[in-house]
Amino acid sequence: MKTTSLLIANYCVPCHSFCRYCLLASCGKATGVDYKAGEALGGRIIREMKAARPDLNCSYYIGYCMDTPDLPEFLRFSREYQAPAAKFLQMNGFAFRSDQELAELMRNIREAGVELIDLTFYGTEEYHDRFAGRKGDFRFLLRMLDQACKAGLDVRASVPMIRENLSQIPELYEILNAYPLRQCACFLPHSKGRGRSLPEQRITKQEFEQLPERIRNSFSRTKHRTEAEWLTSDEISEPAERGLTLVLTPENFEKYSRMSAAEILKELEAMDDRYLNEMPSVRELARMYGNPENQQLFRIRDLALIWQQRYISETGNRIYDMHDETHSFSVHLRTDELLINRMVVENGK
Repeated sequence: MKTTSLLIANYCVPCHSFCRYCLLASCGKATGVDYKAGEALGGRIIREMKAARPDLNCSYYIGYCMDTPDLPEFLRFSREYQAPAAKFLQMNGFAFRSDQELAELMRNIREAGVELIDLTFYGTEEYHDRFAGRKGDFRFLLRMLDQACKAGLDVRASVPMIRENLSQIPELYEILNAYPLRQCACFLPHSKGRGRSLPEQRITKQEFEQLPERIRNSFSRTKHRTEAEWLTSDEISEPAERGLTLVLTPENFEKYSRMSAAEILKELEAMDDRYLNEMPSVRELARMYGNPENQQLFRIRDLALIWQQRYISETGNRIYDMHDETHSFSVHLRTDELLINRMVVENGK
């Protein structure tokens, strides 16, 4: 399979939220390595890859959130290597701040070159705060949104669409659209991290179609169908390309510090090749696990992931899960997803 990207992830910043369905399974503490050490390794890997594989997208990013004293340095580094974070930041999980402190934060990141930030809202106030694991988070995000707009930043509000919050989304849209947003968009979360506990929360096609038109029109452009529809379609396809991510941890840092970028890429590709070789094809998994009665909505990538997770569980977890983002992982993309990703990049949205 063609490899199109190599990313280096360093989860060196604790998140101040504890989201019920966190897709990264954030645990309230840093699990990566020291920021400067991670940046030094990331920079070396990027430079070596640019020389050896200029066709490969290579960058370094941090998590679990952006609330770190190293943010100015991270933005400078991202500008130097033309990484996405130079212009775009996801900004949930910050510690509470006063309006004055928020105004300074937004002004500083705007002056550093950031153009767009994303804030994720999980529902209306009471539900959002429970979802995020801290009281006051909803009002704090609205204050962040307000100060970002005043600083001249574009803001995208994202809303995960699940059964628990579905009835709240119209009211939430009214609240959010009182601000000059670039976009307010819903999406279906996938089953990574604590998102594995989401199956019963995934909405059906009928539930989606009962939403107001303006909300349906803001939904993700990636093709979604019910599991029943996917199983009777001829569009269950195998992935065409992959992106690989090296997740830095205290346990693996010294090892990868001694390896060249080419050696790291070769190791990650071999790990993913083993995964693909040990895993049945998506069509085979569909025959094994597909539910022709299921009316819940999926992207084919998310449906395939659930089938793969079930296969791993039933084979005694002997297969290293290449889709677990808490350690080094891969993202497999199909032709339709590649086209949409490229269109998004070209349109700057």
